[in-house]
Amino acid sequence: MARHTLTALGLKARLAEEIKTAAATQKVRRIGDGDGLMLVVAVNGNASWIWRYSKVTTRTDLTLGRWPTMTLQLAREKAEEARRAVAAGVDPAAKRAAARVERQLAKSDDTLRMLFDDWLATSKSEISVVYRGNIEAALIKDVFPTLGARAPHLVTRADILAILRTIEARGALDMVRRVRMWLRELFEFGIDDEKRPLLLASPVPMGTLKSFKTRKTRSFPAITDAAAVPALMRAIRSTEHWTIRTALLFSAAVFQRPTEIRAATWSEFDLEEARWTIPGERMKGKEEHWVPLATQVVQLLRQHQGVVGNVGWVFPGRRYGKPLSEGTLTGRLNACGYESKHSPHGFRAMARTVLDEKLKVDVRFIEKQLAHEVDLRLKGAYNRAEYWDDRVAMMQLWADWLEGYAGTATNGEFQ
Repeated sequence: MARHTLTALGLKARLAEEIKTAAATQKVRRIGDGDGLMLVVAVNGNASWIWRYSKVTTRTDLTLGRWPTMTLQLAREKAEEARRAVAAGVDPAAKRAAARVERQLAKSDDTLRMLFDDWLATSKSEISVVYRGNIEAALIKDVFPTLGARAPHLVTRADILAILRTIEARGALDMVRRVRMWLRELFEFGIDDEKRPLLLASPVPMGTLKSFKTRKTRSFPAITDAAAVPALMRAIRSTEHWTIRTALLFSAAVFQRPTEIRAATWSEFDLEEARWTIPGERMKGKEEHWVPLATQVVQLLRQHQGVVGNVGWVFPGRRYGKPLSEGTLTGRLNACGYESKHSPHGFRAMARTVLDEKLKVDVRFIEKQLAHEVDLRLKGAYNRAEYWDDRVAMMQLWADWLEGYAGTATNGEFQ
């Protein structure tokens, strides 16, 4: 009979301590109960019982169950059962793996779509809602109609190549590589998933896809001539749809990336402090970014709150629960006569050029506001408030210029 060292009360006290230690050290902690039984505490605070035993040349950890669903007493009983099995010459881990394979073989409802849902819920749980939506929309359009109902281990390389060729045929060359990347991550997740023992290898082609066409690198179309900016701003102001007009005016005033603007939520804004804080997970460089808001921009946002409210998306789209799409903003600019001349991303180049060449602003302040960071290994720690006072002045100068010279004002109002 196994000798144990823990009591129920003692376990609770130890567990509270080890959860704090695991979080502080970012290392897994273990609470032993004797004869191989232990409670393993993960860095996120979750805890599971395992029983460690030795075979001829290897040591194996058998997971018994999650605390607190599995109590101390129940974990001891499960460990004792496994201990008797080993004494009888049966490997409990191998027996469990074999049973899992048998269940998988008998299971016919596992599909690529189910694998995708598990992948999103687990590996992609921390990405932005917009990015999640982009991935799902792409696979719903190009992958799931053909392969969504198929078991993941039955998907072949030829299946994947056929899908990529279909995307290539319609000219979506960037999407070819994005879909390939997402599918590769999806299948790699499935291979590591113990619930899918039949998925042993990824069917997604590796390498550089040399036989596929590639799009020639080109810049986003942008108006960079200061003399042409007033006409662009007047065209934006003529937009009847309130949210689209506000989003374009805001884009011109803050010149951040379209994805950062479209996915903005009201919780990121402090209008009293005139600051927009973009979380690191939404930034290209994965570092939190501060954007000063000129007085005209604060006024614009306060007016906008009176239309859309102050909770959720700043720029809600027509589809419930979704933000405004970049295609909607591009479509409006195209309708104004700026197709292939100016894009939502073009406001960055417009501000970069005019601030430098016409308004003579220090390029360091402009680059910082564009979040164009140098190599952080060379630069040192990222400073979200770097050149803050200078950037506040620059953003006010830019808004004043847009309001005055660029003719965004009507009766003295930015809107």
